[in-house]
Order: sequence, then structure tokens, then C-alpha cells
Amino acid sequence: MTGHSLPAKAACRDSMINMGTDESVLILIKHCQDMKQQETRLRLITFLLLLSCMALVLFMTSANLWQHKNTGSRQQENAVEQSPAFSRQGCPAENLSTDSKRLQIHLRSVPEPGVSGALYMIWDAEFGQLYNQEKRAIVIPVKGFYFVYVRIALNCLVESDDKHFNKFFVELQQWNKGYDRNVTLMDALDGIVCKPQSSKTVFLGRLFDLSEGDHLRVLIMEGYELITKSSFGAYLT
Repeated sequence: MTGHSLPAKAACRDSMINMGTDESVLILIKHCQDMKQQETRLRLITFLLLLSCMALVLFMTSANLWQHKNTGSRQQENAVEQSPAFSRQGCPAENLSTDSKRLQIHLRSVPEPGVSGALYMIWDAEFGQLYNQEKRAIVIPVKGFYFVYVRIALNCLVESDDKHFNKFFVELQQWNKGYDRNVTLMDALDGIVCKPQSSKTVFLGRLFDLSEGDHLRVLIMEGYELITKSSFGAYLT
């Protein structure tokens, strides 16, 4: 009896140990599952908090922009209401007068066939109105600093046999009835050799302090027959 009972007791102890081990594993697994669920909940809560913060920032930014826009609109309306010139006429008269006298003019040359000797060039206005056709001159409306330019393209329309050098001489002159004499502001002496595909461009440009009533005109002293096209202009700086 004793010999048979010892193996039976040993088997019972092994069975109890195995059952205890399985239960510990199950508890550990359940504990891990609970921790994962808590971690998932924490991540979800953190994500919702971030979304809430972003929504709050966007709302505050939009509110500030809307407030700034409304404030600027009210300031502009107040400025218009407080401007007496605008209330009377719809726009300041002084600004209109200044803009009308702000010279910006660009001219294109008008060819004159059969010319020999010196002459003042004739122009046609591409834009700008202060051009005196009788004097062939740009008229300065107000005193100020003006940039004045002349651009002339040269070419031999008839090829010469001796290929000699053809001289070209141009002057930009200023005239005013206050002193009634011509003053040379700029000049250029150049030329071209008449051979196939020979061409050249002469450019004059400078800033001048001019007075009201000054007349600017271009005088060709020599080589008018070499001109193919030219432009002349001025603008207040």
C-alpha cells in the first residue's frame, strides 16, 4: 500500500504545480492586455487634445485677421469722410494738376526726303502731348530733373563703291524764350562705312535740371541720309 501511494502523491504535486503555472501565465497575459488597452486610450485622448489645440489656434488666428480687416476698413472710411478735398470734388485737385504736368513723352522720327545740310528732326508722338510741332521740340512743363534720350539707327541705304567713311553728327539743343538762344546739351560725332550689312546705333542720354518752358530738339548737322529710324523722349524723375 505504501509503495503504491508514493507515486500517486508525486503525480498530484506535479499536477498542482502545472495548474499554478498556467494560472500565472493567464494573469500575466490579462495584465498585458489591460496595459495595452490603457495605452490605446491614452493615445486616443492625446490625439483628441492635439486636435482641440489646433482648432483653437485656427479659430484665434481667423478671429484676429477678421478683426484687423474690419479695423482697416473703418480707418479708410474715416479718412475718406474726413478729407475735405475728396468730399467736395471726389479726388484731390492738387494731385490732378501735378499728374497732368508730369512729363512722359516718347517720339518717333518722321522722314524727310531729299534733305541736304543741317536740319531739326520732325517727330510724331507715340505717347505724351507736350510736343511743339512748329518748333519740332519737346516742351518742359515744370522745373525738375528730367532724363532725356535720343536713339538713332544708321545704315547705308545705297552701297558706295569706294567704301569711304560717312560722317554723322547730332546735337541735342535747348531753347527758352527767357534767354532766346540755343544751348547744346549733348552731341555725338560718329559715322559708318558703306559696305554690305553695315549698320550702327547712336545713343545719347543724360539727366538734366530743366526749367519750365524749355524746348528740347534734335539737330542733325551732318549725315541725315544715313538715318533709318530714330526715337526721342524725356520723362520727369
